[in-house]
Amino acid sequence: MNSRPAEIGDLRLATIVVNALDMDRAADFWSATLGYRRPDRIGPTDQFAKLTDPAGSGPAVLIQRAEEIPAVPAPVHIDLYTSKRDEHVDRVVALGATRADDWQYPDEHEFVVLRDTEGNEFCVIQVDD
Repeated sequence: MNSRPAEIGDLRLATIVVNALDMDRAADFWSATLGYRRPDRIGPTDQFAKLTDPAGSGPAVLIQRAEEIPAVPAPVHIDLYTSKRDEHVDRVVALGATRADDWQYPDEHEFVVLRDTEGNEFCVIQVDD
């Protein structure tokens, strides 16, 4: 039984927002990382660029033009789950992500903290099916 509580109604996760100074670079990175579709053109005055899951099952990723990226981590970030963490870490680093080498990991951890092309933190987490 996977029904949601009645008080939730139609509330659902629809969009994850990523701040960016360079919207094209961020859209290229996240669309390649997730296999999402991106707009063909992002204009110099566009405030947002919406990336969509071609399967229609995942939330949209909204790239939002920002004046600056905060130096300290934002209180919200994206977690990506996979059974092949190290392969995906290598893949997204090749796409332009960087490892957050200054992160204080616990002794035992399933996650790797990375920063996207705009400096936003996200985690790739090992999950076993």
